[in-house]
Amino acid sequence: MSHPPTSSRRRGPLRAAVLALVLLASVFVPLHPASAAALVTVCEVRPAAPWHERTVRVPKPVADHLVRDTLSYLGPCAAYGERARLGRGELVAYAQAEGPVPTAIGVIFRRGTLDGLPYHPPTAGLWCHDRDGDGTVDPHAECAGGYENALHLSPAFKRKVDTPFTYVLVNWNPHGHIPEGVWDTPHFDVHFYLNANAERLAIRPGPCPVLTHCDDYRLAKILPPARYIPPGYEDVDAVEPAMGNHLIDPSSPEFHGSPFTHTFLFGVYNGAITFYEPMVNLTYYEGLRDGTIAGRCFPIKQPAAWQRGGWYPTSYCLRYRANRGELVTSLENFVYRKAT
Repeated sequence: MSHPPTSSRRRGPLRAAVLALVLLASVFVPLHPASAAALVTVCEVRPAAPWHERTVRVPKPVADHLVRDTLSYLGPCAAYGERARLGRGELVAYAQAEGPVPTAIGVIFRRGTLDGLPYHPPTAGLWCHDRDGDGTVDPHAECAGGYENALHLSPAFKRKVDTPFTYVLVNWNPHGHIPEGVWDTPHFDVHFYLNANAERLAIRPGPCPVLTHCDDYRLAKILPPARYIPPGYEDVDAVEPAMGNHLIDPSSPEFHGSPFTHTFLFGVYNGAITFYEPMVNLTYYEGLRDGTIAGRCFPIKQPAAWQRGGWYPTSYCLRYRANRGELVTSLENFVYRKAT
């Protein structure tokens, strides 16, 4: 359970009382129609009841107070999905929506998640193949996938919102992965899957790239028609067990001499787009947490057509909620697409 930041407790009841009066005034004082458009949606979380969340619409100065001095956060209150322990913190899948329209689908790294992360062995040993046939598995050369946690979104959200996204797969890669000199630094792969988890788990380990069963590798190499693939993304044989094929954008800065910070990939399997993936360097998350990097959103390249109708994101966002001690990775700015 969350607790108010120490700084909020020190301010005492006077600050809380003033904030409550400001919030009350914002609700009951009539607003000019022009000013009503400037209202900001906030999920209000009061220090006295951090387990209780309610969506309010308030003027921007009030919203600024709430997200600075309480545990409140921007946007409508979240529908929380599955959670899992990692490091000294917790991963939590979440989604936000205004009626049937999604505003965010993401994962929260609760306070402490980046601390005490596992580094040895380099993977959890879930997806391994004895490639050289010596009767043992080398954890460095014959295992893939890092440390994974599959977190399903809230069933209530999925019933209410017409979007193909079903769950978030968070992979912690303590030593990175191929290609060497590009993504071989500690980082997180945050996969937002569109297909069932059972289909992902059926992609078996084996001797084909990258340690994938050859029958499943052949399915992963079946690409969707070109109109469903965003421009510039290429198949480079980045197939992995329990994931699928990763399409890569070779115009990304890390392929042209810049250090890897974050990038975006698409996943495919058996002719379908199966996941959207922000990949984020550990040092970038640490920079968000210590305030040396500002949170922001980045555009997602869009295909010419979509295989399934529903709400799809046009950006991915990386932020730190200082008042809550949380890192957030999300898909946002959704647009409704028809299947064509």
